[in-house]
Amino acid sequence: MEQPRGSARQTTLWSLAGLVAGIAVGSALRSPAGSIGGFLLATLSGIGTLWVNALRMVALPLAICNTVCAMVRERTTRTAGRIGGAVAVYLMLLLLGAGIVLVVVPPILRGTRVDQGAIAALSREASPQAGKLAGRTRAAPGLGDMVVGLVPRNLLRSAVNEDFLPLLVFAMLFGLALRRTRMEHGEAVIRLVEGLTETIMVIVWWIIWCSPVAMFALAATFAASSGVRIVGILGRFVLLECGLMLAFVLLLYPLTMLAGGLSFRGFASSALGPQMVAVSTRSSLAALPALLTAGERMLPANPDSPRVVLPLAVSMFKVNRTTSALCRLLVILYFWSVPALPPQIYTFLLTVVLLSFSDLGLPGGTQLRTLPAYVAAGCPLEAVMLLEVFEPFSDICKTLLNVTGDLSVAAIVTRWSSRPVRGRAMVAAESRAS
Repeated sequence: MEQPRGSARQTTLWSLAGLVAGIAVGSALRSPAGSIGGFLLATLSGIGTLWVNALRMVALPLAICNTVCAMVRERTTRTAGRIGGAVAVYLMLLLLGAGIVLVVVPPILRGTRVDQGAIAALSREASPQAGKLAGRTRAAPGLGDMVVGLVPRNLLRSAVNEDFLPLLVFAMLFGLALRRTRMEHGEAVIRLVEGLTETIMVIVWWIIWCSPVAMFALAATFAASSGVRIVGILGRFVLLECGLMLAFVLLLYPLTMLAGGLSFRGFASSALGPQMVAVSTRSSLAALPALLTAGERMLPANPDSPRVVLPLAVSMFKVNRTTSALCRLLVILYFWSVPALPPQIYTFLLTVVLLSFSDLGLPGGTQLRTLPAYVAAGCPLEAVMLLEVFEPFSDICKTLLNVTGDLSVAAIVTRWSSRPVRGRAMVAAESRAS
């Protein structure tokens, strides 16, 4: 199912206009504390929360259905190879992002002067809220706990606790088992899952259609609640983080040309549609329909590969994670004068990589499951909370990097997974000719 291209552009433009207008309205409502302004902000906050909750409502069933469809798309070993190749390419992109941060960020931070008095004052202001959050934050799980947790003991409990990764593992196992069933039985289940997926995608389009109003509400709430003082002291962080992610997006173009065998124009034109949805909605999940359309347009000779890779990539891959999270970690350690020890940084990176598979690509800030990784690395909890103020800005760049990375993974996997197939076809053709 495909949304009209003109409609997507109009929705994106209206969403960007809503974002700008929301920041202006929210800034105007920040100072007065009258009953009308308070009522308006409360209403806008409710509208924004309602839109995000609508995305969360469809996120898990769509991710599970897409994962099952990806596993049963072809009844051959090629699907498993493509999924394994996609995971390998994704891990390489995560390592590339971490390398960029470790090379670029430390020299910039060493040349940055920090007002420790202002940082201490901000920490004191945020400490009451951080104290409340500390009681809800669990300790960072070890590697063994993460491996054991891949197999859910109770599917319903995992769904209630939003432990998405075990549910996606179950979906992959279910899809693999479905491929081994008898054709007459398996096809009925596959048709049911594909019908559920298409139905949920209709709901996703309805949510995207409402995104201009939601972006206005979310931006207005953010602008009214964020302090100018925080922006002035820590505003350099969001510039650095967003700059790194935008540079990574630009790097993906030549990387996809070389490894994916595409032209610059072909990849850029195909990626534009999903990128517009990403910027306007801040959700890679909402960009899935546009990604599927872009994948078929980008790889017309082999459309089955993006149909397998892209739904799984949107559900499980978050290319921004090592770039944004590591940049945030180094900034916090420097601004709060905490020693940056290599073992803690490497452990943090490993934890972030594993947790990246359990995030379903929804707009929002750091979740409770991510906070323990920062705390274990030595970050004060109030520091993480203060940087969350800038999440609406960095979230746009994160989603832009994620959807561009998903298309890059699909292009690279398609090229290398189809090479043996073409080779066998040429051998067969030559044997027939002789």
